[in-house]
Amino acid sequence: MPAQQKKLIFCTAGLLSLACALGAAAAVGTQLWVRGSILCSTGALLVNASGPELHKFIGHIQYGLFSGQRVRQCGLGGRPFHFSFFPDLLRIIPASIHVSVILFCTVLIVFALVGAGFFMLNAFGSPYETLQGPMGLYLWSFISCEC
Repeated sequence: MPAQQKKLIFCTAGLLSLACALGAAAAVGTQLWVRGSILCSTGALLVNASGPELHKFIGHIQYGLFSGQRVRQCGLGGRPFHFSFFPDLLRIIPASIHVSVILFCTVLIVFALVGAGFFMLNAFGSPYETLQGPMGLYLWSFISCEC
């Protein structure tokens, strides 16, 4: 394979791996994992709402891994309510779900960054000399300590 083509392929793969790491990091922090609609049934039943009037009684909920927002619509306008999972919903939703999602997203980010590093090493360096010399000793020692 020509040198330019090798550099192009490895650089493209490294950039995609870096984009994967950034996407996973952004997904952990976003508040838009789940969206839903909430019907205020008592208010809709009181006024016998149907058709276009029913839209005044439909609220929204959206939440992510750490926090969320609920907007209740009971005919008098929206009332937003912000909540966070760890102090507010820890009694209802088990913490093991959140911890496992955080752990696996962290592992995904680390592996994607390590993969991007190896792709860039293959593109711009000589991996055989790097992995066999003193830098290789430091690299393999670091990898074995992490595992």
